Amino acid sequence: MGTLRAPSVDVLDSVFTRWAEIVGEAVAQHSRPVSIDGETLVIAVDDSTWASELRWLENEIIARVAEVSGSERISTVNVRVRRRK
Repeated sequence: MGTLRAPSVDVLDSVFTRWAEIVGEAVAQHSRPVSIDGETLVIAVDDSTWASELRWLENEIIARVAEVSGSERISTVNVRVRRRK
């Protein structure tokens, strides 16, 4: 998977199962990880205000992902507004 630029299973598991631990309960209620594309973590949020907040917190999110997953694979964050249904 390394040659395909795919993240390790440990990174995927950490991001998707421990999201609230990475960003905190309040932020997790309005956001969710969608995918990891190379070194970019794609996050969906339910409002443009939360998109701005997560973009502002990008460096902290990257640091927390590294801390929780034990990997420094994620280097950027891409935040998209997607209203929950």
